[in-house]
Amino acid sequence: MTNVTIRTICEPPVPNQLVCDTTLRELPDGSWAMVMLGGGPTEPHPDNRVFLTRSLDRGETWAEFERLDFGLGEAAQTVSHLMVVDGRCTLFVQSHNGGFGQWRSWMIRSDDLCHTWAEPEPMPGFLAERTFIRPHIAVGEGRILLPWQHYLRWDVQSTDLRDGRFFHVVRDSRNGVLVSDDGGRTWALHGGVRLSDDPEYHAWAEPTIVGLSDGRIAMLIRADGKGCLYRADSVDGGVTWPEFAAPTDIPNPGSKATLLAFPDHRIALLHNPSVQGRRPLALWISDDDMASWGHQQVLVPESLDGPVPGPGLSYPDGFVSGDGRRLHFVFDDNRHRAVYVGVDVP
Repeated sequence: MTNVTIRTICEPPVPNQLVCDTTLRELPDGSWAMVMLGGGPTEPHPDNRVFLTRSLDRGETWAEFERLDFGLGEAAQTVSHLMVVDGRCTLFVQSHNGGFGQWRSWMIRSDDLCHTWAEPEPMPGFLAERTFIRPHIAVGEGRILLPWQHYLRWDVQSTDLRDGRFFHVVRDSRNGVLVSDDGGRTWALHGGVRLSDDPEYHAWAEPTIVGLSDGRIAMLIRADGKGCLYRADSVDGGVTWPEFAAPTDIPNPGSKATLLAFPDHRIALLHNPSVQGRRPLALWISDDDMASWGHQQVLVPESLDGPVPGPGLSYPDGFVSGDGRRLHFVFDDNRHRAVYVGVDVP
């Protein structure tokens, strides 16, 4: 694989040291938008909000970051996905009290390329609380699958005290998909995949999904403390799922992984192939529906700061070019730098 471009998008203190939960999308006019979480010195923090920057030259240069205002008052905010479908952009945002208490989950739409935003709408059903939405896929003609992670409960007073605030620890996760056959106007809720039968188990599950050549939907799930990614498959297009996910042989330290599909049905996996520590950041490619990963390449061996302690290389997210020849993604580097990576893929 040749022609790997690595370019810093923003350096500290933009905004105010914290940079995380990076998401990169191509908009219908050909411009790029990157959204991310920032504003406070840590995550979670009451000052955290959603920021957006744009590139008009395919990642060569970027505009100044803009803090987005959704009318959610003084609540802390996080962002987990920007969906672009048929010219409409939808952000999936979470609000909380600064320590993940009073956690609400929203979808917020824009019909003018992320310049203005409609009123926030609660996620449907029980997903309106304690839920993250993850990157969608399009399957067949007009069908959208949107993965979710939901928590049945939280500990309202954890022993982890931060800045005088109790940090709410969520437990007992469930994972599934929302399915829409009308371009995202209505959704049907499916799934409920578990990682453990222990109701005390905590994990930022962060599911990622991809369609396989035989119609199955494969879901990989972050499983904190277990040393690998877990997997669950749906054999009927996302409608039914197993109760429990199963461990894979893909090492993972407890970090988000991202699946992306190429037009020729190959599948890319961006992840940290390590049992401990979020480094390196690698690209794996499968040409047999994830039965094996014939190509494994380290793209970023360590932080651009060098071999120093820190959160590492986190939250890779992006897209495949329309011709399938180049992969574009961003990641957060040690929680204080957003970095763009472009990779030519033969």
